[in-house]
Amino acid sequence: MKIVLCPPVSGTLCEQVRRAAPGAEVVMASMEEAPAVVGDADVIFGMYTEEIIRAAGKVRWIQTTSAGMDMLMDIPGVREGRFRLSNASGLHALQVAEHAWALTAALFRGLHAAVRNQLAGEWKGAPIRDLYGATAGIVGFGGIGRRYAWLAKGFEMRILAVDVQQSEKPEYVEALWETDRLDDLLAESDVVFIACPYTPQTQRLIDGHAFRLMKNSAFLINTARGPIVDEAALVDALRSAEIAGAGLDVFEIEPLPDTSPLWEMENVIITTHSAGASNYRPQRTVDFFCENLRRFMAGEPLLNETDRNLGYPTLERRVG
Repeated sequence: MKIVLCPPVSGTLCEQVRRAAPGAEVVMASMEEAPAVVGDADVIFGMYTEEIIRAAGKVRWIQTTSAGMDMLMDIPGVREGRFRLSNASGLHALQVAEHAWALTAALFRGLHAAVRNQLAGEWKGAPIRDLYGATAGIVGFGGIGRRYAWLAKGFEMRILAVDVQQSEKPEYVEALWETDRLDDLLAESDVVFIACPYTPQTQRLIDGHAFRLMKNSAFLINTARGPIVDEAALVDALRSAEIAGAGLDVFEIEPLPDTSPLWEMENVIITTHSAGASNYRPQRTVDFFCENLRRFMAGEPLLNETDRNLGYPTLERRVG
């Protein structure tokens, strides 16, 4: 069996993979080198390009290191099921939820305005609101959405959520609705957190209609995928004060073009698709891969195996 790690991991983590698959050939390759070495690979772990997928003619399983599958699912042939596919959904839920919560707290407490005032050398106040008692609306109640809800619970917020896959509702969540109640969630929330996968069904889910439903005092937080939000409609909503502000880690085009009006908006906080970053991420992803590698070799179901029709793992396969 040949396993390709792309891009390379540290020597220690590579040895961990070798110990998990005794006798396997384990090869590390950069993104540029990978197309030349994946032709006879059985397993690929890491990142991918269309060129890599096309070159991997014998691959039996690909384990990605990200939760989002949108770019991979768009590659011709992937949806046809030529190989097994699993992602890292839920693996980085803690980090993404922490990042989203930092954006939420900063907007409520006016920290974005305070930093601008500091850099300008101006001693003046900024709009400040309480998190306590506010309503958090969570769109997508997987691992990230649940972790965000748990953080909101600590501030005694009212919590609403919608998800396409119904699961057990934590006692501290007031309502976990099906997605046909999205309009109700938008209308009642003081902050709307986007935590759903990007699929054809969720493309521009949050559009001009959604912003018109939201409170003028509400914030939008997006750490999921940029195209879930209609960016032009978001700009209009921010300019017209249809909503109060936004904390954005993802965008329709990345890097965000320097011509985007979002850069200049004082009611927007921008981060660089970094919500999943963590000093523990490499070890955590390799640990997860090694467990799935054990399952693959034993013929057992994989964790986070992707349903190609949905574009994400089903509830019974999902981690977190």
